[in-house]
Amino acid sequence: MVLFLPQLERFNSSRTNLENLADLEKLVQRRKEKRLKRRVPPKAPQPEVKPQPQAQLEPVGLEVFLKAAAENQEALIDKYLADGGDPNAHDKLHRTALHWACLKGHCELVNKLLEAGAAVDTRDLLDRTPVFWACRRGHLDILKQLLNWGAQVNARDKIWSTPLHVAVRTGHCDCLEHLIACGARIDAQDKEGDTALHEAVRHGRYRAMKLLLLYGAGLGVRNAVSAGGRLGGVGGSGTRLGTEPAPSFQASVTPVQLARDWQRGIQEALQAHVRHTRTRC
Repeated sequence: MVLFLPQLERFNSSRTNLENLADLEKLVQRRKEKRLKRRVPPKAPQPEVKPQPQAQLEPVGLEVFLKAAAENQEALIDKYLADGGDPNAHDKLHRTALHWACLKGHCELVNKLLEAGAAVDTRDLLDRTPVFWACRRGHLDILKQLLNWGAQVNARDKIWSTPLHVAVRTGHCDCLEHLIACGARIDAQDKEGDTALHEAVRHGRYRAMKLLLLYGAGLGVRNAVSAGGRLGGVGGSGTRLGTEPAPSFQASVTPVQLARDWQRGIQEALQAHVRHTRTRC
């Protein structure tokens, strides 16, 4: 049987010349080979990596535990607690892991320690609870955590300062507002009679002053009389004939009087500076 093949027209191309059916078959074969070369060979299956057993941690001592709390090293914290360690253990200054976690701002660690049984109102050697330490660095999220766990908002340290005093001294107004919203006594006085407003004036915390006044801080609250203390702002000293200098007694002052004394002291210092011959330009 003879097949009739139509005559192929000559096809001129820059790549190849097709004159008959064999040339066409060669062209198709070459293209198939090129496609096969372009295909990415399948990757060889990777050997399954079996998880290596974790090295057993050595027992964690108290010093390492407290340092781990300051540096947020969860593995050491977990090991200490898993071995039955006391979350309320403290150093010689009565600083616990919760104190350090609050100071450094480790929010998740604070929650872990509280869930493990850490006392929310544990006190250091100065009777300062973790709330004081959180306010000292302005960690509002941790302050909220502690108060939600029942921490005392009006706790007092050894000089009768409250967390509100600390928030004002350090200038953390967001903590200040949250403390007031949670029931902090705005006119609470420390051992020397200073309120938070006295502290705001003394430390030049203008924004804190405005907030305290906005929330009703008393302008007429007087601090205590002191001998040679810091309360009156600017004090004098006297001498007795033939004796040592007598201590200076300063009258109790309101925040307004304290601000006036403070301004007067600055004015006198500037005037003395100008009058000094060596400092003239």
